[in-house]
Amino acid sequence: MRISAGAFTDPRSLASIETLLRDAPDSLRLRFARACCLEDLGRTVEAIAAYGDVIAREAHHIGALTNLGCLLLERERATDAEPYLRTAAAAHPADPVALINLARVEAALGNGEAALATYASVLAIDPDHLHAHLGLAALHARRGATERAQRHLERAYARPRAWQFPYYGSGAPVRVLLLASASGGDMVSNLFFDERTVQLSVLLADSVRRIDDVPAPELVFNAIGDADRSAASLARARAICARLRVPVINDPAAVEHSGRVESMRRLGGLAGVRAPRTERIARDELSAAALAARGFTFPLLLRSPGHHAGMHFALVASPADLASVAATLPGDALFAIAFVDVRDVAGDVRKYRVVAVDGALYPVHLAVAPQWKVHYFSAGMAENAAHRAEEARFLNDMPGAIGQRAMRALESIVATLGLDYAGIDFALDPAGNVVVFEANATMAVYYPPDEAMWAYRRPPIAAVVAAVRAMILARAISAVGSSA
Repeated sequence: MRISAGAFTDPRSLASIETLLRDAPDSLRLRFARACCLEDLGRTVEAIAAYGDVIAREAHHIGALTNLGCLLLERERATDAEPYLRTAAAAHPADPVALINLARVEAALGNGEAALATYASVLAIDPDHLHAHLGLAALHARRGATERAQRHLERAYARPRAWQFPYYGSGAPVRVLLLASASGGDMVSNLFFDERTVQLSVLLADSVRRIDDVPAPELVFNAIGDADRSAASLARARAICARLRVPVINDPAAVEHSGRVESMRRLGGLAGVRAPRTERIARDELSAAALAARGFTFPLLLRSPGHHAGMHFALVASPADLASVAATLPGDALFAIAFVDVRDVAGDVRKYRVVAVDGALYPVHLAVAPQWKVHYFSAGMAENAAHRAEEARFLNDMPGAIGQRAMRALESIVATLGLDYAGIDFALDPAGNVVVFEANATMAVYYPPDEAMWAYRRPPIAAVVAAVRAMILARAISAVGSSA
């Protein structure tokens, strides 16, 4: 749980804050707002530094301590997060948010007893606190205490959990309901809603017990994107959408078919597409012989379900390494994924990202790195002008950069997924085929830093944001027109 200084969904917000900071450079309120804005815009490295600057000026600033700790915790850096979250809780012992985050990091570090006690201290302050009940339910379920877990879930969902963002427009707003999951795995959607045209309400789908209690908006935007992590949430979201009978962006029924195993099976038969074999295997059934029986050879990849950004994702070079690598990954089951070597002659791997909005393809980035696991934040693009130039060519002329065979393959992937918003991470093999890394509704887009070297990346991101906002308005307007 973070502490927000406001909803920042546009780079202009950052520019406004920085203008005010020039006149009041010592304002902690503005410095914290700047850090929050950087985080909302996906500029994580800068946000971490900005939160650190606030803490250097005020050691017990609850917002900066909380948000910095949460940023690190969400990136599986629990050890780094713990001092910030513990300091926040010690300085603000009656603040439920500080205590909830302390319990989260205690649980992440394997200290379940401490986490139980900390969550209980939250309930002593607020007996109905949603996140305390959800945290306790998760801990008890992990320990096999099913009845205790269920009791906390019933308390958490005693009423629908919803909240509304402020609207800053002058005319009648477009009323959009965003469906979210208590399990996490939601798509990053904060850039897509313009508070000058959209009145955004958020509903935790899991909390709805009586569908009739949900008021009908003009449009539903389903942000629950991880079919492997949030199956129960998607089922509840599907029931909500069926009851509301309004247009839905990313129908939960379509998202339910976008899990890693099913997606790779669906995409594997498409022309120009290579979808690596992917199977979910229970941990106690994982062995070299079981993998061979399923058609796997070494090297191969293992991944914990429900995690992204390269977290809990490892290469297994040989059967002898299988047990030791699997032991480093959490979960009762793991994904086994066939390894496809897409290195070029220099040993580099190229990972392209495109998103599809209402059926149209938009390039987002190209990351080039000398290892099999490639992510933009760790690819070292800032240090390599040649790679940035190659990325610029891809962003400015995607068909020319990847070829018509790949373009047709991407179009067929989008059609097969059936999602209004989806992302595809992929490489190209020597024949120009698309080698799919993943394709689903969770792909994030972020604005790049302000440095001049990234100027070429801003227009493509702005095009994606504009396309999603246009889709939202068009769907809502069509709904109003059809009901008139």
